[in-house]
Amino acid sequence: MQQKNGLLSKIIKSRYFAGAAVSLFLFILLLPLSIKIDFMQNDDWVYYGMVENFMKLNFTLDPLSAPTFYTQGILGTLFAWIFGLESLPVLTLIISVLCFSVFYVILLRHFNLGQFESVLVSLIMFFNPLFIYSVWGFMTENYSLFFMLLAILFYLETVKTGGRKNILLYILFIFLALNIRQVALVLPLSGLIYSLFKRDKKNILLNLGVLAGLGVYYVLIFPATAEMMEKSLQFHHLKDTPYVYSLIYGSFVLASALLLPLLVPVFRESKKLKWVLFLGMAVGAFILLNRYFQPSKVSWGEFPYFENTLERKGFYPRGVLGTKYHFKYMFDLYRYWDSVAKIVLSAFVAYALMKFKKINGLWGVFVVIYMGVMTVTETYYDRYLVILIPVLIFLILGINGFKLVHKALVIPFLAFLIFYNYQLSMDFILVNKYIWNKSEELTVTYDKEPRRIQGTNAWKLKYLNERRNYVFDFTYDSPDINKSYRDLYITEEVKKIEFPGSLWVRPYIYLYQKID
Repeated sequence: MQQKNGLLSKIIKSRYFAGAAVSLFLFILLLPLSIKIDFMQNDDWVYYGMVENFMKLNFTLDPLSAPTFYTQGILGTLFAWIFGLESLPVLTLIISVLCFSVFYVILLRHFNLGQFESVLVSLIMFFNPLFIYSVWGFMTENYSLFFMLLAILFYLETVKTGGRKNILLYILFIFLALNIRQVALVLPLSGLIYSLFKRDKKNILLNLGVLAGLGVYYVLIFPATAEMMEKSLQFHHLKDTPYVYSLIYGSFVLASALLLPLLVPVFRESKKLKWVLFLGMAVGAFILLNRYFQPSKVSWGEFPYFENTLERKGFYPRGVLGTKYHFKYMFDLYRYWDSVAKIVLSAFVAYALMKFKKINGLWGVFVVIYMGVMTVTETYYDRYLVILIPVLIFLILGINGFKLVHKALVIPFLAFLIFYNYQLSMDFILVNKYIWNKSEELTVTYDKEPRRIQGTNAWKLKYLNERRNYVFDFTYDSPDINKSYRDLYITEEVKKIEFPGSLWVRPYIYLYQKID
């Protein structure tokens, strides 16, 4: 008994206990919502289909799959064999919580943060709404991030202490990350370029070997799909300077909005001249950075700027027809959030320029290469920032540290993010759950083919109707707003989306049946 108490005491006193305890709490907190997900959303209908095929030992990727997917697919297959295909959102939750755990370990081991500080910073990453969106379903972003974080952890261990085990684990995890999304190649490329600057022969050889090996594997061995070959890099984007600038600056503004308390510079200079210089540079940065920003060049022209997962009216609102309802205080929230993010970003840029020597070259190179790749992708989506957010945190911590003022600001900001994510997540899950389940009911009640129902975007893509001769439409539009629904359709059902504490205004979904 005494031995057991001693072991328990050691576990509780371990540096990693706080991270493990919070990870368990996050899993228990979000599990009830994950269990409710019995619908497909966005692109994950393709991934569900591939896992279903993998379970039949058919490992051919769907021609429509742009991600490399195999690592996620095999994990999903093993999980589905035990718990069933419908349980895949729970696997995504597990992987998402493990992202928190690995990030916590990186902060603890390589950024000199204590347990409490590492938990706070890791929660900022976890409750980033772009990350939370990908928790609800079977999208690839959080899976990719998990293996990238593991690769980063063991690369940092390799740089710090060396060791064959760390090298092998770095290679293994970057290979597994590549087999989810191709963008994993950014890490060894960044490591190579940074090592060249540092003239670090050992890491030059390591990253050159990893990059060459992964490149040969992807080009000569990996079974590329038609979608991968069609979605090649669009280098002509580089000729469109306003597009490139707006994409990069807009991404930094959005990322800054999600990392606000970490970015606040703590400028402790006693000399007035340096204060004047800092404030002058901050004002100059604000004017210059925003002077050439044209958000409409990238997407919608309004904060949070990008499609398709985090938009003003919630998570993936364009997955359903019509103009979606809004939530209380929405317009004020986004106006002030956008303004504060731009001001704080400008101040941080000025501070970083004055503390230039504190910028970590590896993370700086990673950010430059990653955003360079994003500018030449065929279509840029906000969810591509999921991988960049942790790297930006690493970069910010190197420059700014994590001081008392940051701790004081993080706690209320986390409370805001949690409430914001609650509003968007509950709405998103209930909307998609209702439409998906009702669509399945309609196929039985009215004996209609699934393709004759215009449900969510995932439903329409899964049950493709090239003739577009739909019998039933789900939409946010009321018959008072949309004349065609008033004149050509019968209102079959009106569903109100309700949950405790909801701030959504007139949250109705309309189901229409076309008049023969």
